[in-house]
Amino acid sequence: MKTLNKVKMSIWINALSAIAIGILFLINPQESFEVITIIAGIIITATGIIDLIYYLNGWLDIYFMKNTLLSGFLKCTLGIFVLTHIPLMTTFFSYIFSLYIIISALYCLEVYTFMKSMITSSITFDYFIVTILIFTGLVMFFLAPSTVISSSFVIGILFLVNGIGNLLIALRLTKLTKQYRNYLQ
Repeated sequence: MKTLNKVKMSIWINALSAIAIGILFLINPQESFEVITIIAGIIITATGIIDLIYYLNGWLDIYFMKNTLLSGFLKCTLGIFVLTHIPLMTTFFSYIFSLYIIISALYCLEVYTFMKSMITSSITFDYFIVTILIFTGLVMFFLAPSTVISSSFVIGILFLVNGIGNLLIALRLTKLTKQYRNYLQ
C-alpha cells in the first residue's frame, strides 16, 4: 500500500508541475521565455530528485525500484541540462521538454500495468489517457525548433493537456488505491 501511495504522490507532483508550466506559457509566452525555462528546469529537476529519494529510501515495491531510478536520473539530467544551457533552449526546447512528457507518460503506463494485476475493474480509459500523453510528447518533439518561441501557446496547451491527463490519472489512481485497500481488508 505504501508503494501505491508514493507512486500516486509522484504522479500528482508531475500533474501539478506540468499544469504550472502550461499556465506559465499561456500567460506570458514571449517575454519571459528564459524565466519560464528556468522554472521548468527547476520543476523537472525537483520531480527527478523526488523519484531518486523514493528509490534511495526503498519506499517503493521492487517492481518500481529500477524504473524509478531511471525516471529520476533522466528527469534530473534533463532538468540540469535545461538549467545550464538556457541560451540553447530556444533551439532544443521542444526536444527536451517532450522527453520529459514522454518519460512521465511511460511511468504512468507502468503504474497502470502494475495496477491491472491487482484490480479487477477495467482501466481501459486510463490507458487511453496515457496514450494521449505520449502522443502530446511526440507532437512536441516534432515541433520545429526554430518556431518554439512563436509556438509558446501550443507548448503551453500541450503541457496543460499533459498535466490534466496526469491529474486524471492521479485521481483514478486514488480511486483504485481505495478499491485495493478495501480488497485487502
